[in-house]
Parts: sequence; C-alpha cells; structure tokens
Amino acid sequence: MKSIYTIPKVVKYDDLSKPWFVYFRYNKVLFRYKYGINYIDNYKKREIEANLLRDALYQKLREGWNPQIPDPIQQQSNLTFIEALDFALEKKTPNIGKKTISGYQGTINFIKVSTALVGLNKLPIVETKRAHIKLIMEKAKEERNWTNNAFNKHLNHLKAILSELIQWDIIESNPAHKINNLEVSESNANNPASIQEIEIIKTELETKHLEFYSFLITIFHTGIRPEEILKIKLEMVNLKKSEIILPAEITKTKRKRIVPINQFLMVYYKKMNFELLPKDYYLFGSFREPGKGNIGKHKDFIPGPTHINRDTATKRWEKIVKKGLGIQMNMYALKHHGANMKILAGLELDSLRELYGHTSKLMTEKYAKVVKEVYRKNILENSPEF
Repeated sequence: MKSIYTIPKVVKYDDLSKPWFVYFRYNKVLFRYKYGINYIDNYKKREIEANLLRDALYQKLREGWNPQIPDPIQQQSNLTFIEALDFALEKKTPNIGKKTISGYQGTINFIKVSTALVGLNKLPIVETKRAHIKLIMEKAKEERNWTNNAFNKHLNHLKAILSELIQWDIIESNPAHKINNLEVSESNANNPASIQEIEIIKTELETKHLEFYSFLITIFHTGIRPEEILKIKLEMVNLKKSEIILPAEITKTKRKRIVPINQFLMVYYKKMNFELLPKDYYLFGSFREPGKGNIGKHKDFIPGPTHINRDTATKRWEKIVKKGLGIQMNMYALKHHGANMKILAGLELDSLRELYGHTSKLMTEKYAKVVKEVYRKNILENSPEF
C-alpha cells in the first residue's frame, strides 16, 4: 500500500541568513517546518537540530500524525512574530472583506520591514512584548513618514491581526493591547454640510434622482452602513413589522441586527412597490448584466437581481453633489447627520447605540457630534437651584 506521506527532508544553505526547513508531502500537500532551527547561528549545531527535527517529524508521521489537523502547541513554539502575522491574516481572511484584507496586508508588509530594521525578525511570537510592538511601530512611523492618523490606523490593524492569535491559542494576550493611539486633530471629512446646503441636496436628489434618494435616506434614518444596505435583499425587509433584519454575514460586526423602519422611510419604501417581486432581489439593486449594462429602461438603486458596488454609490454622490452642486460633503456624513438630528430630537444615546449596532456609548458619541451640545443644553435648563 502506497504511503500517504513522503519521508521528511532537510533543506539547508551554506549562507546561514537563509532559512532552513524540513519538508514533506502529506496527501500531496506540501508542509514545511522550522521549529526555531534558524535561531542557531552555528552551521554544525543548526544541522544537528535540523536532522533531529527531520527524524522527529518522520517518527510522528509513522505513528499516525496528521499535519492537516491544526496543532496549536506546535504553532505556538514555532512561529516568529513575522510568521505569526501571516498566520493570523490567513485565518482571518474568510471572515473579512477584500478591502479589509488589503488594508491588513499593507500593515503587515510595513511591519515586516520595520521589524527587520530593529533586529527583531527572529523574535518568537510567544516572547513578543508591548515594548517590542512600540519599538517596531515607532520605526515604521519614522521610515514611512506616517502622520499620527496613519500610525493609529496601522496600530489598530495590528491589534486586530494579533487578536486572531489568541483565538488559535498561539498567545495568551495581545502584546499590542493598551498601546495608546497618538493625538490627532479631529477630521471634518464626514461632518454634515450646513442645514441650507442639506436642503439643496435634498431638493436636487428628491426631484431628479428619486431611486438614489431612497437609498440615501436609508443611511440617514437607519444608520446602516452603505455597503450593508446594498446587500439587503427583499426577504430581509418586513413592511408589516416595520423592520429590516440584517443577518450576521452582511454586517461589519458579524452580529444579527433588527433595524426599525420609521414612518418617514416607510413612505418611500411603499412607493417602491416591491412586495410582489422575487424575495432574492436586492432592495437597492439593478438589472445590470456583465458587458451589457442595464436592460431596457431599468435604473440603478431599484429592487433588482444584481448587486451594486459601494463605489457606484460613492461615484454617483460625487457626480451629483460634490461636482454638480459644489457641496463638499461626503455621502457617509448622512449617517452622522442622522445621528445628530436624532439626538437633538431627544433620542437617548442607548436607543441610538442599539439602532446603529454600536458596542459602546463611546462609539455612538463619535458619530453623534452634537451630543455635547445636548448635554450642555440639559445642564443649563435642568440644573436645580441651590
């Protein structure tokens, strides 16, 4: 009977800066193991350890070991800090979007360079401390000439990546935890325009671009992220119960959410007349076909079988609002504007947090820019007499 594995072999080089490893195939899948042999700077000693590793792996295979089944203990003793980042991203990839993956990969690439520059490229992940992370991040900021904003973005990416290692029992705690973000001036990118400008935007969209307007007021009234709205199918919308059910797989937080449809939004949804349409149609979709565009007189942002990309919405907004009307307000600012208006109307922060799916009041306050104004007004109007 033919063996399902090949006999392990050592790959070694005269140049000790090149990584040695032991390899074999199991069920025709290639496996490579290092187990710390590259920390040894002496050729003879490294060769001895490599041969011992080869023999140990061969013995395990003969005893029935299946390397395709994860072995957290082996991974924990084997991975360097740099290798652990690649491992973590590989495990996170099935559960995050392409844009997020790209962002995380960019961070890892920068971190690898700075890790080597500070001489920590052989640092075992299990020995990685907060001081190491701070040193690596400071070097990356220096080399890449990062702004404080950029530093914070990559630090937060790194924290998220390292957290995945806890789930796989590679590390017990996140070494990047409790490293503070650098101070930055508050960004105005997603601040709403003035009340007068918003009225101009509303008039333009409602009279000339009603389908797109219905999509935009969904952002305003519900606080659902644009990319999530574009994934909503008609089966998720219940007009009788006045609610949208967002399954966990389409939300950023990977948690199911039930979002109410208020009376203002309900008016526009009823005008869309989608009750008799197929339930697998997107609420804001199209009838586009690859290479053909829309069929007949159909438009975008209508109930249809084809998913619309987030970029399509952004480009539509820029064309109509930023270029057409000359108003420099981001589309995502509609969510902030909705939060502000709800708080000024008296909505409690806990209610807004539930609506927006935030995990803490601090996240809600970040979106609700006027919350301090409301608190100030409450203090002035409701403070008791001495």
